Amino acid sequence: MDKHTALNHSNNFSIQVVHRMKTLSKIALVLMSVVAVSAQAAITDGQVVKVKLWDQGSSMGISTDSPTAKAGKVTFDVENDSKSLVHEMLVVKVAGYNDSLPYDEKSARIFEDRVADYGEVSELEPHQSGTLAVNLKPGKYMLICNMPGHYKSKMYTNLLVTP
Repeated sequence: MDKHTALNHSNNFSIQVVHRMKTLSKIALVLMSVVAVSAQAAITDGQVVKVKLWDQGSSMGISTDSPTAKAGKVTFDVENDSKSLVHEMLVVKVAGYNDSLPYDEKSARIFEDRVADYGEVSELEPHQSGTLAVNLKPGKYMLICNMPGHYKSKMYTNLLVTP
């Protein structure tokens, strides 16, 4: 093989390597996209309920984008809209919405060990967010803030979980 033929052969080989590298790069990007989409689907599998914890003056409350959820995996995206107060959100199963929850006057909080507590997003500083994913069965639930005095200030809302 003369010098000119060897150079052409080498150039062709280099072009093939570059072409294969570009093809592999495209395949890698497609695979990464599929993995990212699959991971996002796994995170949001089920229903998402957006929750806002708020206070204005002496009023406090919890609002949701839906008063109902379907049984199964429910993800609560919780945001503390307060400018100055720490809030939290507990998911509590109740027999009826008018039932009184066991309350400790001394600490101004609900006895969490005496209720059907399904989880919580604890102590969110103002403008902070948190997420809670739980499996819920059909029934009545309350979302409550159990920071001292907040439940008595009516910082709760109802959530109906349907089949």
